[in-house]
Amino acid sequence: DMNEVANFKQGSAKGCLDNNLNYPPYTPQILDGVMYSKTLCMDAKQAWGTHYDVHSLYGYSMVLATEQALRRVFGSNRTLMLTRSSFPGVGKYSGHWLGDNGANWNDIKWAIPGMLEFGLFGIPYIGADICGFFDDSSEELCRRWMQVGAFYPFSRNHNAEGYKPQDPAYYGADSVLVKSSRHYLRIRYTLLPYLYTLFYKAHTRGDTVVRPLLHEFYNDINTWEVDRQFLWGPYLLITPVLDPGVEDVQAYFPDARWYDYETVRMFSNHPRFGTFELHHLGSFDYLFVYFYSRRNPMGLIIALDDNNKASGELFWDDGDSRSTAAFIHFQQMCLCSQNSGILKLQVTNNGYKDPNNLKFEKITVLGVPARPASITMTPDGGSSTTLPDSSFTHNAGTQVLSIINLALELGKSYTVQWTMTASPEIPELERFDCHPEEHADENKCRARGCLETAGVPWCYYANDYGYSSKVISSTSSGITLDLTRNTRISSRPDSPDINNLRVQIWYHKSDMLQFKIWDPTNERYEVPVPLTLPSTPETDEGKRLYEVKISQNPFGIQVIRKKTGTKIWDSAVPGFTFSDLFIQVSTRLSSNFVYGFGETEHPSYKHDLNYHTWGMFSKDQPPGYKMNCYGVHPFYMGLENSSDAHGVLLLNSNAMVSLLLCFIYLIGRPVLPAYWSLGFQLCRYGYANDAEIEDLYNDMRAAGIPYDVQYADIDYMERQLDFVLDKVNFGGLPDLVNKMRAEGMRFIFILDPAISGNETTDYPAFRRGKEADVFIKWPAELGNDIVWGKVWPDFPNVTVDENLDWDTAVELYRAYTAFPDFFRTSTATWWQQEISNFYKELKFDGIWIDMNEPASFVHGTVGGKCLGNPLLENPPYMPPLESKHMGLNHKTLCMNSEQILSNGKRVKHYDVHNLYGWSHTKPTYDALLSVTGKRGIVVTRSTYPTSGQWAGHWLGDNNTGADICGFFNPSEYELCLRWMQLGAFYPYSRNHNGKGNPRQDPVAWDERFANISRDVLNIRYTLLPYLYELMFEAHTKGNTVVRPLLHEFVEEKATWDIHRQFLWGPALLITPALDKGVTKVEGYLPNARWYDYHTAKYVGVRAQKVSMDTPLDHINLHVRGGYILPCQKPENNTMYSRKNPLGLIVALSDSGTAKGSFFWDDGEGIGEKKVPKELVFSFNEVSLSDKNNTIHASKFFCDVQMFPCSVIY
Repeated sequence: DMNEVANFKQGSAKGCLDNNLNYPPYTPQILDGVMYSKTLCMDAKQAWGTHYDVHSLYGYSMVLATEQALRRVFGSNRTLMLTRSSFPGVGKYSGHWLGDNGANWNDIKWAIPGMLEFGLFGIPYIGADICGFFDDSSEELCRRWMQVGAFYPFSRNHNAEGYKPQDPAYYGADSVLVKSSRHYLRIRYTLLPYLYTLFYKAHTRGDTVVRPLLHEFYNDINTWEVDRQFLWGPYLLITPVLDPGVEDVQAYFPDARWYDYETVRMFSNHPRFGTFELHHLGSFDYLFVYFYSRRNPMGLIIALDDNNKASGELFWDDGDSRSTAAFIHFQQMCLCSQNSGILKLQVTNNGYKDPNNLKFEKITVLGVPARPASITMTPDGGSSTTLPDSSFTHNAGTQVLSIINLALELGKSYTVQWTMTASPEIPELERFDCHPEEHADENKCRARGCLETAGVPWCYYANDYGYSSKVISSTSSGITLDLTRNTRISSRPDSPDINNLRVQIWYHKSDMLQFKIWDPTNERYEVPVPLTLPSTPETDEGKRLYEVKISQNPFGIQVIRKKTGTKIWDSAVPGFTFSDLFIQVSTRLSSNFVYGFGETEHPSYKHDLNYHTWGMFSKDQPPGYKMNCYGVHPFYMGLENSSDAHGVLLLNSNAMVSLLLCFIYLIGRPVLPAYWSLGFQLCRYGYANDAEIEDLYNDMRAAGIPYDVQYADIDYMERQLDFVLDKVNFGGLPDLVNKMRAEGMRFIFILDPAISGNETTDYPAFRRGKEADVFIKWPAELGNDIVWGKVWPDFPNVTVDENLDWDTAVELYRAYTAFPDFFRTSTATWWQQEISNFYKELKFDGIWIDMNEPASFVHGTVGGKCLGNPLLENPPYMPPLESKHMGLNHKTLCMNSEQILSNGKRVKHYDVHNLYGWSHTKPTYDALLSVTGKRGIVVTRSTYPTSGQWAGHWLGDNNTGADICGFFNPSEYELCLRWMQLGAFYPYSRNHNGKGNPRQDPVAWDERFANISRDVLNIRYTLLPYLYELMFEAHTKGNTVVRPLLHEFVEEKATWDIHRQFLWGPALLITPALDKGVTKVEGYLPNARWYDYHTAKYVGVRAQKVSMDTPLDHINLHVRGGYILPCQKPENNTMYSRKNPLGLIVALSDSGTAKGSFFWDDGEGIGEKKVPKELVFSFNEVSLSDKNNTIHASKFFCDVQMFPCSVIY
């Protein structure tokens, strides 16, 4: 100790001379700013030289002398030396502790990077004073420090004179601290053979003992900054608690298979939360001694990796001798398959005979899915012995095989081998729920021929549950199979399984295939959504990026990416069910990173697949956690661990399922919206009259806030009747709209599908619709009458009391309504005529269609009695929907209602319910184009795949969705302002709220709010040419407009979980503030060159999280280097801004280059009226070029005639 060298005097009792050694020309930033502070004078003389030259070697020299002394005293025996002062080379002789630390939470944290650093310095025997040297330790701090200190290589509790005791016993035999300390120290002692082997490898090979995660997982950049966790060697991960008052700790788990040390359960390889934790790495085979001493029997714990392999070593000697000639060295290798396992214990050196005749008595193997049928043990050169059944146990829940009562002698080689039963128990992660309905019990589970056990799910399918397959034909263009059901047990008596099925697989393209499964003996309804499929298949197997394999029994399809061998679809699992009212198709996933499946609210972009279920059924349901909302999108994107991605679209009816591994190509590219529709938009349910709209318009103009579109919700209608203007309160609306449109504004009005049928005077929309037979009815056998619902229209000649509760008001005031069947061509004709007639009275530029799930304020029909088959209203399996106990007709039509497809085929509403909004959309889009002669926009609430060809969408009546500032509930000042900043970067940017709530438009608050809103919307309007280019690329190429970071930076796995940032295209990164009261926001800047949009400065940071300032008037925006963004001076609306000069923002890459595209047309033309022009630019430090012309530009700025532009460096 004290060998820095330490001195309680300054240099010496007489001080130090004034010379260049004691007072050199440059003094580093050291204690007191004096070289000899608390040490010797620098001009003191030593055998090795002047103290100035050898000061830092004092501790090293003392170690050498001490080593010589210890050798003389202890002779051939090893001993222990610790030194406080160290220097490179000290680790050959001595260990080190991290000095006189304090009893505080900072020093318990600091000890980990300190230990990791000394591992780098070649001193693996390292630790900190547990519980702190100075100051009194609290019980909680000492308890947590004893836990982590149990895993310091040098594990010592030590404190200073004058402070209260802190050894574990001081706290009392029954204290939590003693119990905790005993528990973790016993783990340490259990693992001492592993730790001793690590020190042997450090001694002979220079390995680290305690090591950071990055040493083992250096390809994972997420490990590069982890310093609150550490490893013992490559295999044991320690995640301590380092903060007061916490019971959970965040941990990072690199990409490997990990097992919880305490529970021996295997879990997935992404970050999770837990208490103080120890984890085995798969591929880990270590040895342990039970609890107390080197005299006790030994054992092996084998943690299998993803390839069902494990390896490890053991070094063993007398633990004391300096000579390493007398030792035993073991290597172990374990290799398992689905059918067998083999463990080899190979002695590579046997120069030591342990006096205690140690034996391996227990072997524990983690990750074994089923109990073996038999286990044999064979010594090298000896005969095999079959172990009795009593010698091994298997836990199916934890997948742990325990082999006991062994007597494998230390120093001898052995082989232990096991074989599995013919039908291995299904591991928990491979089980599929056999009874997803509620109220399951053991009898119901057994009645389905399923298995039971502990775990989740507890009732699951047996290995052979499903169908067996027989290939009928296999050609270069696809495969045809017949399926036969394996079991005759009826899973659902009300929905009998279909025994014989047909499967067709088509190789559509090199990167797209489809399979379809159906009942070949019965013609059934199929989803009538047209898809874009290639006219000819890809018959060249060499060009296909995928390989297809068929599992015969149980039937399954495997789609394998050739490049990586990854199975991107693997339905070769038990449980495939195909019945009249229930279909279940299961697949293994290529990773945990799955995105899509809408329209539901979930906390993050990536789905949590840990036994969660989402209902997919169009419903008048505002956003809520796990609640299915207005539309259905049975599509998901899966990311693979190789950073490749695939997409899966599932289209299923009541007896058919079709899966296609592709998407945008199939469903059609999105509609190109009118340019003006990219401007800011205002709406409100609850405008009292047209004067309120006019005042809002004038206030927005006076405040100078960009604004292109004004809406009218159902307030403008007389008694909420479609196509009928309220002449009392909104009689001046047509003139107001004409005035606003003349000044560059646009107008959009709302239409609901439900048409009132209770009018006492002529209502042309209903009369003409009834004459054209456009309304949904009961089938002929059930009466052929209109299926009546209730929605917004009121009875005529009533006074509505808005103070009544909802159900009473619906019963007393809401009229009977009929629902148009938009599948019929006659309905489309009628709908267009009604829209055309209304356009003559009130001009508009777009149409907003709502309530088209379809929504109804009664359940099924007026009176609540649905005719027909009750199983359609309450099927055997109900998806997890809000109020699912009320059946599928809750807040919508009866499922037995009849609709008629365009080909004349009659189907149940049950079949096409999710398509109602889809069927409503195209007739509306066609009517808009026909009536206005311009592109305009249609905005729809209910969507389905291919809806994007004709319409946009808003996220419904939200608290937290895309109606800026929220639809329900009064908004708050800060919330609304932050939402305005975020909403300025929604592709569809509209502030909208509900009746009865205060106004929340930008001019409804105060001057500051209006100014901040104007500033951020001016940024939007500046970048509208870039946004329009993105919309054009979406329309022509299928690109995304708003996209997650992972779409651009898929190689960076850190982006796969990001959902609080997003991109406009490839080049603009938006990092909004999403929490109350924050002035900083954490964002991730991927591996690229980034410029702050507001300052045009290069930020100098990449591939890491950054804390960004975000005062209330600021949203963080970053431009990606290497891209050119077209821009334009903003104005109050796009009619004026489109007349301003254009510009370019050129953000140079690391190599000084940039590229970009610019699309420009009249912004609203259709067909031949649309004359598009597109320019593609590239930039280097010399010139800016389009396709054919070169425009010379300065290196530092450009101001050229064609495009005045801003170059960001």
